[in-house]
Amino acid sequence: MTPEKVRTAVQKIVEAARPRRIILFGSYVRGTTNRNSDLDVLVIMDGDVENPRKESVRLRRALKGIMMPMDILVVSPKIVEELAESPGLVYREALRNGKIVYESAA
Repeated sequence: MTPEKVRTAVQKIVEAARPRRIILFGSYVRGTTNRNSDLDVLVIMDGDVENPRKESVRLRRALKGIMMPMDILVVSPKIVEELAESPGLVYREALRNGKIVYESAA
């Protein structure tokens, strides 16, 4: 999982989804990756997300060719706000300890 691959993945997500924000979190951000690690990505869209799982699959397809394990979570700003302080949920971890790697200008 090289920084170049991560940058490429983020750029492809931006092109495919036009999100409000992308946050990396987990072992990559903590600097504790190993050969079994994946890249944890929280994609906050600009509006409602009707089917987060379907949107995640669509983004995975947009990343075809990038050989790197990833866990992509797609969510609306409303859901992130509602669940941001819920213990045990990844949203809280991502918002507290994650790294914002993209934020739209709008």
